Amino acid sequence: MCADASGNATWNQWDANQRDLYVLDHTGDVALYQNIGSGLPNNLDDLIIELISQIPDCDSSLACGEALTCWDDGLLYPTTCGPENCDDPIGTCLDCDPDLLCGDALTCVDGLLYPTTCGPDNCDEPIDICSDDVCEDGEFDNSNPCNPKECIDGQWVEIVIDCAEWFGVPCEGGVYVAPPEGVCCSTCVQFGDMNQDEVLNVIDIVQMVNVILSSEYNAVADVNSDGSVNVVDIVVVVNLLLGLP
Repeated sequence: MCADASGNATWNQWDANQRDLYVLDHTGDVALYQNIGSGLPNNLDDLIIELISQIPDCDSSLACGEALTCWDDGLLYPTTCGPENCDDPIGTCLDCDPDLLCGDALTCVDGLLYPTTCGPDNCDEPIDICSDDVCEDGEFDNSNPCNPKECIDGQWVEIVIDCAEWFGVPCEGGVYVAPPEGVCCSTCVQFGDMNQDEVLNVIDIVQMVNVILSSEYNAVADVNSDGSVNVVDIVVVVNLLLGLP
């Protein structure tokens, strides 16, 4: 930086005057202080190259913690990538599989995607922006049961759900019942089949009586579809059980 005494607190601290040149190293320390009123120093290029060479590739103290990789040179590294990810070895390998390296390990940090499990603190360069579409093969996303997704080749693929009710398929002799939480399609339930076991019997009649006594409405119990549940509906179900018209 070329500085003068313009009110900048740091430059004032350095006693900077007009056309004073300061060169800082990667830690912020002053590596060169010289007045360049008569021109730039001849060794400036060499100095900058030397300072660049002093910048470390990686801070091994900012490694992955307990994530360890054994490289084929017999050395143990503190990440899933080893020397290709510019970490320093931390010991020698005992039992290890050298094929268990980075592979498809991806990490999303602050909106950027990194090719290891560590991200910028482990000195990787980002390879893309983060996306909800990035996933691991075999994963399932059923957060929306009517639009589930499966991860195939690293991308979410929507699974098509076809519900009969959506396509206007009638529920003959019954009514569509809303699905439980986590299920997409409604179920076609026969009128009177209160416990939805696909069999009409005395258990269903007992449950219909309980509905009547509670003064609640239940579409499955409303066998004649008149908008109310009463003894008439029970008679219809009893006749069905007895085989009567």
